[in-house]
Amino acid sequence: MKIAFATSDRINVDAHFSWAQEIDVYEISDGGYEFIETLSFNKETPKPSEDTIEKGEGGCKHGKSDCKKAKKEEEQKPKVQNGESHDKVAQKIAALSDCKIVYVASIGGAAAAKLIKKGVMPVKPRSKKEDIIYLLNRLVQTLKGNPPPWLRKALRPNQESLGELESV
Repeated sequence: MKIAFATSDRINVDAHFSWAQEIDVYEISDGGYEFIETLSFNKETPKPSEDTIEKGEGGCKHGKSDCKKAKKEEEQKPKVQNGESHDKVAQKIAALSDCKIVYVASIGGAAAAKLIKKGVMPVKPRSKKEDIIYLLNRLVQTLKGNPPPWLRKALRPNQESLGELESV
């Protein structure tokens, strides 16, 4: 099962889901865990053009607030809802589609609902003392014992396929 961690330092779960620039992905089982990859979502900042350098307060070169070009550029920007850009969220959700759990410092309601709909459970650590390695070790121990219902549900597809193999 793949588990992801929104992180800024690759040690702690300290990043908001939609603003995370890096998400570390691990494969985990009751036998242990293994680092798989770091998903990077660095956004390149465009170089300022002559138009943006010369723009006045009104959003265009000549400072008029009703400039059609400025309005058209504004309409083409990604819409933001609850402080989260739909493009950033959609990109991360697509990248995490094969994960079962993503640990985040915080997450907006809309993004959490979209993750859950895709079968990925967002989880917030209980405290800042719970770094990635601690959480991984705790998950391994939980998998060895009796996982809580939400984790059993996340594991269900894997367990069903294992059950089919054992009956053959």
